[in-house]
Amino acid sequence: MPVDFDKLPPEEPVPDRPPSRFVWTIVFFVIVLACIFAVLLLWPKGEPTQSLWFWICVTVYPVGIAAFVVLRRYSIFEGRRLDAIAWNDAREKYLNRVFEVASQPLVLVAAAYRFASDAKDDAFNKLLDGSIKLEPRIALKHDAPVNARWFDQPNTDEDGNRFNSDDERQRHVREWVFGELIGDVADAIRALPSELKVAIQLVLPDVANPDEALASWDRQWMKSKLQLHKVEVLPEPPDLMALDAWLDRINQKRDQKARLLIFVRLNSVLQALPPDGSAEAGVALLVMPEPMQHRFKTDSIARLHRPNDTNGCPVDVALARALRWGRMESSAVSRIWQCALDPAVKNAVTAAVVKAGITGTATNIDYIVGHAGEVASWLGIACAAKAIARDGTPQLLVTAGKSGSCFSVLRNGGPP
Repeated sequence: MPVDFDKLPPEEPVPDRPPSRFVWTIVFFVIVLACIFAVLLLWPKGEPTQSLWFWICVTVYPVGIAAFVVLRRYSIFEGRRLDAIAWNDAREKYLNRVFEVASQPLVLVAAAYRFASDAKDDAFNKLLDGSIKLEPRIALKHDAPVNARWFDQPNTDEDGNRFNSDDERQRHVREWVFGELIGDVADAIRALPSELKVAIQLVLPDVANPDEALASWDRQWMKSKLQLHKVEVLPEPPDLMALDAWLDRINQKRDQKARLLIFVRLNSVLQALPPDGSAEAGVALLVMPEPMQHRFKTDSIARLHRPNDTNGCPVDVALARALRWGRMESSAVSRIWQCALDPAVKNAVTAAVVKAGITGTATNIDYIVGHAGEVASWLGIACAAKAIARDGTPQLLVTAGKSGSCFSVLRNGGPP
């Protein structure tokens, strides 16, 4: 995070309760009467009382002193109020400069997902109209229903033999998912300029043999006849806040590469029942720094703004910061994509969304597709990006991270 929020100047509360008119009216007359009494008490015995000087001392001075005291109290209040307003105006300008420098987004060039073997079953239109939802089905080798989703195909090896173990099944299914995702983003990759460096990162939670998975990827990549790029399997699945660290490096001009991020989550379905409410899924995201997009005039589908989690702040503050990173008013949010949220966190998020005045349609990916584990947040990004490509309206992603709930704004890609 480029901004240490604890060190930002605090907002000064603006006094909104002026001095009581009733009380200070009484004070005014008390001071006037006290001054008159003092004049009468201290008036020299030899001085005439029918003179102009006497009446000035009895009327003008008491009223003047009382007016000075009362007006001084009001001027102190008004001075404090104006000081607070001036401080807050200067603070807001300073924060705008700070956020403007640090709120540079990432550019989504392409996004794809798969959670069903038949492309018709995971069509994005079905996600939006609610015709898809997670339903119980009979497990492959267990005569029991389970509320989960998994890939039906491929269900045999190269020789047509049925899979006997989850390792064998996952090896073939993973390679098939690789091929489908590469096919979905191949045109966008081909359109990238040759001088732009591209790093490919594979995120494969619980993969038994990373080298074998990498070989599967290489086979599918070679079939696509795309330019070769460096590929690595990440040892730990990142959460959405990994984008925050990447954006920090971009702002420091230490990382100007494009990235093809591939996420594949597979579960045990042969030797054990898949987790209740779970889903297998694959996601591909082609992302690049905004300066590189401007430099190479690359087309894009969305802007992915800096995420903000609840590490060290309440849920409503994290949401407000995410909206600020996204340079967006809460009323502009068209749809809220929710995923990987447990009930307690979801209730807190809902309360924060209502408090912020966000009225966009909420879509629960866990209910529609299923919980894709460590891939869930990235599936949410792919869905939000497709919604922007379809409607051009701002989207809000709400998901779970390693430090609590996490928010991120996605907006229209705009011209390169």
